[in-house]
Amino acid sequence: MPAMRNQAERYLNAALPTLNLRQWRIKVSADLPPDDSWADVEVSQNLWVATIRLSNEFFKEPPEHQRNILTHELLHVHHAAVERMVERLEGVLGSQAYELLDGLWDTETERVADALALVVAPLLPLPAFKAKR
Repeated sequence: MPAMRNQAERYLNAALPTLNLRQWRIKVSADLPPDDSWADVEVSQNLWVATIRLSNEFFKEPPEHQRNILTHELLHVHHAAVERMVERLEGVLGSQAYELLDGLWDTETERVADALALVVAPLLPLPAFKAKR
């Protein structure tokens, strides 16, 4: 699996110019995402670096779906600064208002990333991750 994670990292970094994320560097972690998700992304607060965690199940998906998943995660990088702002509003808004805003933010950013990934993913080549033999 490490070989395929390295291939995924190279694929993601090659995709950055297409998604207008040239200044970023993507790392693929050996850690697995939480829950039963195929992938998740964590964006650094201070560096132009994002770390993506991929489940083992991700590598069993068809290439078209893998490309869509990876595009979805890269799209989250675009709104990372706004997400940080939302996180900082907890102390200002109070817990009830913050929980409402945070839940809405999470739902709507997932919907936007899903919708745009369907349009943007075909601009990228299909991945061909192969395990070392």
